[in-house]
Amino acid sequence: MSFFREKIYIIIALYTVLFCSGKLYAQDRFAVRDYVQLNAISSVGEYAPFWLVSNRGGLSSLDTDNGYIRCGVGIDGSIDGKGNWCYSSGIDLKAGYNQAHKPFVHQLYADVSYKWLTLSIGAKERGAEMRDFCRLDVSDNSAFNALDRLSFNSLHELGTGGLVYSGNSTPIPQVRIGAPEYVAVKGTGSWLKMRGHIAYGMFMDGKFQEDFTAINPKEKYNKNVLYHSKAMFVKVGNENKFPLEVEGGLEMYSQFGGNVYTHADGKTLSMPTRPVDFFKAFIPLGGDDIVPYTEQSNITGNQIGNWHLAFTLHTKPADIVLYGEHMFEDFSQLFFFEYQNNIDNKRTLVYYPWRDLMVGISVKNKSGVLDFISNIQYEYVSTYDQSGAGYNDPSDYFVEQMDGLDNYYNHSIYSGWHYYGTPLGNPLLFSPLYNTNGSLEFKANRMRAHHVGVNGSFGERKEFLYRLMYTYSENWGTYVNPFFKKRYTTSLLADFMYSPCGKSWFLSASVAHDKSNHIGNNTGVMLSFVKVGLFKR
Repeated sequence: MSFFREKIYIIIALYTVLFCSGKLYAQDRFAVRDYVQLNAISSVGEYAPFWLVSNRGGLSSLDTDNGYIRCGVGIDGSIDGKGNWCYSSGIDLKAGYNQAHKPFVHQLYADVSYKWLTLSIGAKERGAEMRDFCRLDVSDNSAFNALDRLSFNSLHELGTGGLVYSGNSTPIPQVRIGAPEYVAVKGTGSWLKMRGHIAYGMFMDGKFQEDFTAINPKEKYNKNVLYHSKAMFVKVGNENKFPLEVEGGLEMYSQFGGNVYTHADGKTLSMPTRPVDFFKAFIPLGGDDIVPYTEQSNITGNQIGNWHLAFTLHTKPADIVLYGEHMFEDFSQLFFFEYQNNIDNKRTLVYYPWRDLMVGISVKNKSGVLDFISNIQYEYVSTYDQSGAGYNDPSDYFVEQMDGLDNYYNHSIYSGWHYYGTPLGNPLLFSPLYNTNGSLEFKANRMRAHHVGVNGSFGERKEFLYRLMYTYSENWGTYVNPFFKKRYTTSLLADFMYSPCGKSWFLSASVAHDKSNHIGNNTGVMLSFVKVGLFKR
């Protein structure tokens, strides 16, 4: 069934691209971007090194030796010739060896925009929210820009990725509507801008989950699970009139519907997908009597979200960004406080300090001094606290409510916050793909990490680009299943790319190393060749 579905996707995408190309080509209002990529990883150790496989759109594998060939085509066009109505579509196919899943459609999407409003249908790579401040200036590099517009490129990401969504995994097919870029609010003189989106989709990895858990008959897996996301961001400031900008917002995600299976028992639970369940995914609410009791007394489905806040200071020598993120599960840690009821329905206001955070600083070099350095970034990440080690619903045995054990990325019904086993959120919580017992549980979600990244370019025309990263993390397992001894991981990465200006190809090489008592000591190299513009107009 999945193979048939992929063939249908390919046919639809090619028809869309060819139809729109012909239409827009006649009016000379479109641009075509096509490419082919060859990628190979060779390494020694237990796995491919962490930073060779993380935050790369789910395109790599933990296998020590793996590779893939990838080809794609996309078009951008103006329908009315005035830029009010615009169109974009793309298809991106991948096949390889020693990959986590079989040949598949990586991206397949069609977007239609009217002014600032965009409707996007399909699977499309999207990066983490509010992390676009480390982009390299390669305005005259045609090959790099062509690929960067078609596909999210990791050289721009100097951090560890968002806490809840990071672009770490394969794109989820969805229908999404919103304003992808900031829109100035009328009457504010461009001092106030807003953007946001609403999306519904489906997780297509049911067969992967079934195969991965086959060696563990009691391990749960899911099929036909639905996806929902929404976000709203606000920016206050006007760079042309005042050097300080403040930006912040909220993103929320949900897994709902679908079926739960084990190999030993078959289907064990079906979660409803009525119109009211779509509404409860949008407005987090408790379930009714056809869902398990825990979903009635709390929030139905797997609800997860993230607060963002950033301050940007624009100066002549540098742009300095101080930013932070805070994640939450259901309503736990959504705010600094919550009301709790005991068994007698007596309400108590409980203060919850936010201890689980990502905080960072980014500096963009504009001074002309050390111009081979474009951006430097530091991050501190903690998911250690998770509201504390205790949880209790009021009962005769213990009458007070106690909220804790948030158990990030795991859930009692759903296999976890991953897609094809790759975390949708921050990769430092370590993918279930590292599990050797057929479990899709995140077994290392209590961690603290320090991270540094730097990128830049050099050469007469900036044709050499690079990224360097260092990460040190400590991990305690989970509250329910803690590690007997604290584990650590040190991961290093050096990415180098040669992209001659005015040419239609580039070559990249990466070297990475892990020293860890959790994922082992791993050293590897990755080579990639990309050719852009195979077809000429």
